[in-house]
Parts: sequence; structure tokens; C-alpha cells
Amino acid sequence: MASVFALLKGFRLPHVGPRSLQSQGVSLENVRPLYDCGKLAWWARWTYFLVIADLVVTASACELTLNHWTMWEELPKDDAPSTPIPVAGEASSDPAQVVGHYVPRPLWQRGLFTIANFAGGVGLAAVLLGGRSRVVRRLFIVPTASSTSTASGRPASERLLVIQSPLHTRAQGAVMPLRRTSLLHSPDKSEMLIGLMDRRGHYSLSLQNAEVNGQKMSMWDARKSLFTAWYGEKKGLEMFLNSSQVKDEA
Repeated sequence: MASVFALLKGFRLPHVGPRSLQSQGVSLENVRPLYDCGKLAWWARWTYFLVIADLVVTASACELTLNHWTMWEELPKDDAPSTPIPVAGEASSDPAQVVGHYVPRPLWQRGLFTIANFAGGVGLAAVLLGGRSRVVRRLFIVPTASSTSTASGRPASERLLVIQSPLHTRAQGAVMPLRRTSLLHSPDKSEMLIGLMDRRGHYSLSLQNAEVNGQKMSMWDARKSLFTAWYGEKKGLEMFLNSSQVKDEA
């Protein structure tokens, strides 16, 4: 019995949600962000309001579809009431043409349409929340905590990329080795992308009104500074100048 309790005590559920930087061995004290987006895009600032509105509209659409989606059904002449029921918007000169009533559509039709409404609403909410979590608010490049030095005096540890999205506080963030990421151009000239080798998807960096190395720059200079910080002065500048998008703008 004691061994069972020991196993239960040692069992830990997988972490869900943003992680603190301290638990990942990273400290950002006195570290200036390489990138700061400044003001978030309007949809990222109002994401929770948009999600609530989406869920309210979805719930209303599901309720209307399931309980109030009807169709017109004509009544047999034998079951026709003595007083004809006129159809809205039409003159009731001939009772034989206006006898009928509204009945609920078949359950399979209402059920399928309700499921479609629900899936669409939940899917839109997931896209909004997922997109917000992949927007970069602040970005840091820091050495690992266990940095050592080689005989040449150069640090032997690798650099870490710290990304803070709108979901993170200043004490939280996503931490990953910089060498497992890549800086990419986006089809939108006002943003750049961070490709991930060990995770699905990518992060988005908006260059409009953003600060790079503590300064507001043109989009050209901002991209150049990010490439040199990412890959080093020589390689970063070469990759920046050889990129097709830069050639098109030159």
C-alpha cells in the first residue's frame, strides 16, 4: 500500500498552459527585448470579446435551428378547418390554396444543421485563440543559465529564444533553442515569421510600429537587425540580402 501511495505522490500531470521562465531556467532581469511589438493588432486586443460574441451567436443559432426551423405543410381537404388560414402576404380568395400549417423540419435536418453551426462557431473561437497565442509580443535571445567558456574564451553554451505572446505575463514565456528555429519572410511585407523545427505552426512578428533593439526602425532596417541578431553579423546580412523579398524591394 505504501508503494502505491509513493507512486501516486510521484505522479505528475503534464503541464498545460503558459510556463514560468523560472521553471525553465531563464531569467530576463536587466535584459532588453530584441523585439517589442508595441501595440497589438485590434483583433488580438479584443480576442476574448470576439470569442464570447461568437459563442453567444453560435448558441442562439443552434437553439433556433433545433427548435424553430420549420417548413410549410399543406393539410388534406378533409382535415381543413372551417375558417381558412391565410398565407402571409397573399390574398385568401380561394380557401383550397391556403390550407396548411408550419411544422418542424425532420430531426435529421435540424440535427445536422445544428452540428454544423456548433462546429463552425467552436472552430472560429479556436482559430482566434490559437492565432493570438502565436503572435509575438516580446522576443529575447539569451544564453543558457549553465554557460561555460572554452579555451578561446567564447561561451560554449547555445543561445535560447524566449517568446512572449499576449497569453504570457512578463514572468512567463515559451523557451526554445535558437538553433531549432528559423527566421522567415512572410508574404505580408509588414511582418516576419519564426519557423519551428520541434513544434507545429509558426510565430508572427509584426514590424509596423515595433521596436527592434530598443529603437523604432523602418521595416527594411528592422528585418536586417533581426537577421543579424539571429544568425550573426556576416551570415545574417548575407541571408538578408540574398532573400528574394529583399531583392524585389531593392
